[in-house]
Amino acid sequence: MRSLVVVGCVLGLVACKEDSKGGSETAEGQEDTASGGGEQENWRASGTGTAYFTDGESDGSLFRLSLSRALPPRTGEAYYGFVGGADGELIALGEIPVNGEDVDFQADVGVNAITEGFSHFEAWQSDGDGSEPEGDPVWSGDVDTTVYSVIQRLLIENPDTPGGEGSLRALESQLEYLGAQAQAAADGGLTISELKLIGEQVGNALEDPAVDSNDNGTDDVFPDTLHVEGDDAKGDDGYVELIDADFQAMAAVLDPRDPIRDYIDDAVDGVQFTDYTVQTFAAPDARATGNTETASVAESFLDGVAEDMEHCLGGYDANDDGVIDPQVEVGIEWSIDRVSYMAQMAVDAVD
Repeated sequence: MRSLVVVGCVLGLVACKEDSKGGSETAEGQEDTASGGGEQENWRASGTGTAYFTDGESDGSLFRLSLSRALPPRTGEAYYGFVGGADGELIALGEIPVNGEDVDFQADVGVNAITEGFSHFEAWQSDGDGSEPEGDPVWSGDVDTTVYSVIQRLLIENPDTPGGEGSLRALESQLEYLGAQAQAAADGGLTISELKLIGEQVGNALEDPAVDSNDNGTDDVFPDTLHVEGDDAKGDDGYVELIDADFQAMAAVLDPRDPIRDYIDDAVDGVQFTDYTVQTFAAPDARATGNTETASVAESFLDGVAEDMEHCLGGYDANDDGVIDPQVEVGIEWSIDRVSYMAQMAVDAVD
């Protein structure tokens, strides 16, 4: 399970009192150029930038931090970073070096940040080994609680899905399952009755309302599935409706200029492409198996459904230009990736 967390860092400068020569004075009256490093009295926590998680090794997360206008630590000391969640347990990221006034840091966390519920970042200055927070706090920040709860509903845990999995992840799993069922049937060896049954079950898992496409007197469905597309006329929710409601809840708490809105727009593109593919191609093809008495024709319909499921997952190069367009050709895997970038933190220098 992949997961990515985006962390925005905004680090403030501690103000100094300017003297007549354009420098500044410390409490002891000594001139301080605020260049950082050196003795304790002229060190100031400062800097501005961003931090985020990307894919690391073995389903872990890679923490990335980029800052500008950051002053180096005192002589003989270093900055050390830590990430953690609501339980208070922290994972050490190691030393965060400063190159001039810039920071470009990364560290393999070793675990999946979203799955573990990481929503907090902090950094400390000390002469220790960085295995635990000690010395002087430098920066800290937390993810907005509403934004993070929506990310959890989308990627980790959602009581409205059949198995309680996050709605985007559950949709991904269902598309994989339906594709596998359709492909296995298309590969041959089933009777026309069996092919019609599979077609009806796949079609009813893709789109509500359910229909009895094989005319056996029952609207056949797979167990523990939720429609990809709900019945708007009845007010029934499918995965598309659940996911859309979560995106709206997140957008409602964001400033109109918040960059997270761009990630929401990106993620919605994958959901809309999946919705379109299901309604226009996959569901009609699955249900069309009920209108034929020829096994080879039914197999062809189901083979097309299996291909459609691959497109819903990974996208489809519809204009055949060799590139999956990030706006109109992306699938659910793209949406999951974009959601992983939404957990941004506002990180400030600690007074």
